[in-house]
This record gives sequence, structure tokens and C-alpha cells, in this order.
Amino acid sequence: MRNPLEQLRAAMPLLHEGGRAGDTVDWDAAADELGVRSFPADYKEFVAVFGAGSIEESLYVWIPRPGSASAPLTVGRLPPNAMGSESMHAWQASGARSGHRLEDMLVWGQTNSADALCWVASDSDPDNWPVAVWERQGGGWEVHDCGMVEFLLDLLRGDLPECPVSDESLWGAQSARFLNFRDEERFLDAGVDAWTGRPLNRFD
Repeated sequence: MRNPLEQLRAAMPLLHEGGRAGDTVDWDAAADELGVRSFPADYKEFVAVFGAGSIEESLYVWIPRPGSASAPLTVGRLPPNAMGSESMHAWQASGARSGHRLEDMLVWGQTNSADALCWVASDSDPDNWPVAVWERQGGGWEVHDCGMVEFLLDLLRGDLPECPVSDESLWGAQSARFLNFRDEERFLDAGVDAWTGRPLNRFD
């Protein structure tokens, strides 16, 4: 049976065949900067294959960028303004709040509905980090006992009790396209919408 990343590669082709994919990260420097031992193995493999970018303009995957914490699509901790928000302290399951701290959340992505996609980075072994989603329109945090790649597969296959994010466009879709941010920038520089192939100044 194919491993989860191979299954995800089959279900999530690049938007443009022959386009750029994968990003290189200084993982040791990133771990030092974010105060963790390392990063989950499945996530490192995902970054090597896909990199940072967008799944159907619905879900955005970030990468660590040591020394450039303010750059777009950058893995990081929850910002202070979010930590201070009352809604950020809401949990969908009663009792979950006592088991997890917002300080342990490490954000690896976001949806176009402003849901936060995180790991609960409290275990010394990053391969044991579960995925936590703060669903903006769903009542707060929900923790999923799986890795990042498996979470994306479950989302595409509809293999969770309910859609874990506010935007249901990827829920049960079975397949989706991925666009690396560098490819998107290349199209933008050429004045073309990477998703439609149309000039950016075309309104029809």
C-alpha cells in the first residue's frame, strides 16, 4: 500500500505540468528559531515535493523561513493579537482546553476562510504532533490525531466525521490541484492569472 504522501501526490497534481514544486528549508535553523527539536517527517517530505503554496486557492500551506518570520506563507507561532482574542480560546469539544495550550500551537497553514491550521507542538517527538484546526466559523479549536499529510488526505476524501474547515470546497473532493507560490509569482510577473490562464487585466 502506498504511503500517505504518495497517495496525496496522486490526488493532488501540480496545477501546471512541469511547473516548479518543492522548497528547500534549513530545518536546523528553523527548529532553533521556533524553539522546537525538529519538524514532522511527513511535513518535511511534503515541503520537498510541493513546497509552500495553495490548494485550489482554498487552503494555503506554509514553510519555515529562518530569518524571515514576517514573509508570507511562513510557519510560526500564533501572533499576540490572536492569543489575546476571546474567540481563539474556544474549543469545540468540552474538556479539550485543559489538555492543550495555545502557546504550543505552531501554524503551518491557513484557509481562505481564515481558519488556522496548526500542530500541537508539545511532544518532544514532532512525529507525535497532532493537527489542530481553529475553525473560524465552526466554534473554535478541534484536534485531529493525525499528521499534516494524513489530514489533507482525510479532507479530500471526506474521511472525518465532518468537514474540519469553514470552506467546504475541498471536503470530499477526492482530488485537487496545487500551485507553488513561486509558480504563482512567475505568472503574476507575466500578468497572467495562474489558475485561469487569463491576463490579469481581462474582465470578461
